Amino acid sequence: MLATELLMQLTRIFFVTLAALTTYDFIRHRDRVRRDIALVFVSLSSTTIISVFLSFTGLQLPWLLKIGQIGIISQPYLLLRLVAYFRAVPLAVRRAAFIGWILSSLVIIFVGTPIPPPVTLPIILYFIVINGYSVFGFVRSAFSSEGVARHRLQFAAAGSALLVILFIIAGLRIALPTFWPDISAAVQILAMLTVLTYYLGFAPPRWLRQGWQFNELRNYLLQDISTLESQTALTVMASLRKAVMHAVGTDMVFVALWDQDSKKLVLEDIPQAAALKGFNLNDGIIKEAWQKTRPTVIDNLAKLSENDAQIIQLLKAEMLFIVPIATDEGAVGVLLVFLEFGSLFVEDDLNLLAIFAQQTAILLENYRVLEQQRSYSQVLEHTVEMRTEALKRSNDELRQFAYVASHDLQEPLRMVVSYLQLIEERYISQLDSGAHEFFAFATDGAKRMKSLIEALLAYSRVDTQLQNFTPVDFQKVLNDVRSVLSVAISESGAAITSDPLPNINANEAMIVQLFQNLLSNAIKYQKGTKPEIHISAEYQNNEWVFSVKDNGIGIEPHNLERIFVIFQRLHAQNEYPGTGIGLAISKKVVEHHGGRIESVK
Repeated sequence: MLATELLMQLTRIFFVTLAALTTYDFIRHRDRVRRDIALVFVSLSSTTIISVFLSFTGLQLPWLLKIGQIGIISQPYLLLRLVAYFRAVPLAVRRAAFIGWILSSLVIIFVGTPIPPPVTLPIILYFIVINGYSVFGFVRSAFSSEGVARHRLQFAAAGSALLVILFIIAGLRIALPTFWPDISAAVQILAMLTVLTYYLGFAPPRWLRQGWQFNELRNYLLQDISTLESQTALTVMASLRKAVMHAVGTDMVFVALWDQDSKKLVLEDIPQAAALKGFNLNDGIIKEAWQKTRPTVIDNLAKLSENDAQIIQLLKAEMLFIVPIATDEGAVGVLLVFLEFGSLFVEDDLNLLAIFAQQTAILLENYRVLEQQRSYSQVLEHTVEMRTEALKRSNDELRQFAYVASHDLQEPLRMVVSYLQLIEERYISQLDSGAHEFFAFATDGAKRMKSLIEALLAYSRVDTQLQNFTPVDFQKVLNDVRSVLSVAISESGAAITSDPLPNINANEAMIVQLFQNLLSNAIKYQKGTKPEIHISAEYQNNEWVFSVKDNGIGIEPHNLERIFVIFQRLHAQNEYPGTGIGLAISKKVVEHHGGRIESVK
């Protein structure tokens, strides 16, 4: 078998196989789009199918061959019907195609075989002109469409262009037979490519359609996930409409969301939706599709109720996709997509819209969760602010109370002490030893009360002092405290040493008070030993760490936190006198400077 004959057989197999596939697809679904696609492929393969039939049966039926030829002649007119799914075909073009088809069919019926070249050339011209317009229509539609539709239209345009080239070659061979070389093999290859590109455009395999759809979905999700934190319900809806317009190639896209308060679907408030304001979305086929979460296509007004047909007529559309925006938990809205000229790829479009709608429902759910979190955070923040303010007021009032109470208590206490002393002095001769002891107890108690009040006053003043931070020489502070505590240091024989201490911004009066409290405790809490106290400072992790070490009685581990609580004392008054407030003041001073204080064993 020659290579040319092999290619011819392969071409016939291509034509018949694809005609069978598209016809089977139409029989399964029985819709007008698949019908028109199948007719195009059957027309291209009609002569091949009839030739195979006649060869197999051995019949001699010339009229059957003419039917096959009329099938091929029908291809431009049938292809023009597919163009009409994307754009309006001018009436003049449709009439020219119909007239060309009728005249070509009449030539085949009444002119003998072979058809004379002068008659064949007008038929070829009819093929070239009508298919050329189809190429123009598919290319224009491809540039104005996006997503899956663009991919398919590009293949449809390529197939139509290849078919035009085939007929141009056929016309040239008829017009100039002596100047045209034998390129039968190239023509057969071109014919196979024509049918293959048509197939990829009008009836591509499922895996290829899904690949195109997933690419559109990927672009949609990448665009929205990156801005999820800043998304609102309005921006999610706007993103959905933009993606659908991009993928399907229409600007008539609307979204209606379920309103929980009014218990109905409410159309998105955008200018483009003004034409649908008076239409009832909560009745008929739209409500049914939403309730059953079932994507629905409306393309036949005759089968619709008056209310359902009205929505398509309002926008002068030929087709409407109704796609619920839903997750497994239920529908939250519905997507309405109107197509002016219908769709050649209904199943692909519907599947893609269903995926978009489902992902949008997930985004809306994510937005709802984020909105709840934001609302909860705002409520929590407001509650914290209110409680913080209340706590601040309470602390201010407590500090004011402590200051006023301690200040005002001193005067009557001073009076009590004075009168006790006067009684003891004036009536000393009338008092026995027991009375003198009682007066001593009363006076001592009053003095201790006076110490407690003064300590409480000092404690309340810590928070009322402003920062007033200035550079403070801690070595000088230590020397000043030594001078203040010179009597206690001398009586106890205390040895106080230190490493070089730094200069730090602080409140000098507070630091003096802090050092005085710590050194006084270190001197006081001893058991017959001479106090040895060492003060050091080290810069660690961007902060100064001060240490005051001594050889005193120490603190039990379970009391390390307790000793910083106001009025908490670990020893009896007769063992180690004091008010139990010195370390509490020290803690406040350190925290006032943004630090922390702790005891270690």
